[in-house]
Amino acid sequence: MGNKIGKVITITGPMFSGKTSRLIELLERHMRAGRKVALFKPNIDFRYSENEVTSHNGIKMNAIRSPIGLDSRDSIKGKIKGINIIGFDEVQFWKESSHIDDFIEDLAFSGKTIYCSALNRDHFGKPFAITKKILGISDEIYSLTAVCSKCGEDATFTQRINDGKPYFGAIIKIGGKGLYEPRCRNCYVKPTRIIHF
Repeated sequence: MGNKIGKVITITGPMFSGKTSRLIELLERHMRAGRKVALFKPNIDFRYSENEVTSHNGIKMNAIRSPIGLDSRDSIKGKIKGINIIGFDEVQFWKESSHIDDFIEDLAFSGKTIYCSALNRDHFGKPFAITKKILGISDEIYSLTAVCSKCGEDATFTQRINDGKPYFGAIIKIGGKGLYEPRCRNCYVKPTRIIHF
């Protein structure tokens, strides 16, 4: 009795669905209640600011840049002493080799409340491996949709574009408007596949 109860809460969806805004909103509620909060962002994400998490609509919160590989656990551990509310933005960018999912689950079992924002799918329409693992350990999941840039319906896909046309390339490419669009299933253009029978 009297033990702190930890949990993992994940916010997922395509780009432009408000994941980061919701993450900041939830963390700010804890701050208004007088709780100490730490927010981490992947050190490969330089959009908008190096030391802030910034949503596409300009909402900001101070953040700590974290390595995304094997050294991420040690880097984060030293910055969360005495802090029980921890956020991770764009968690899909952490490498599988970082075992960030195991670390997050360990933090929750130690009584900390963890908030993660994560893209649901890459631009090929496939789930990110880390996102799948984080969703698998989550106690609560907010699944958000965006507005399809083509027809206005609920969007659950993220389309990478070049000169307004679908473009497929490396899985990880940091960007925002002009490089990505939210699309519904009907408007999303899948990469072409050659199927041999």
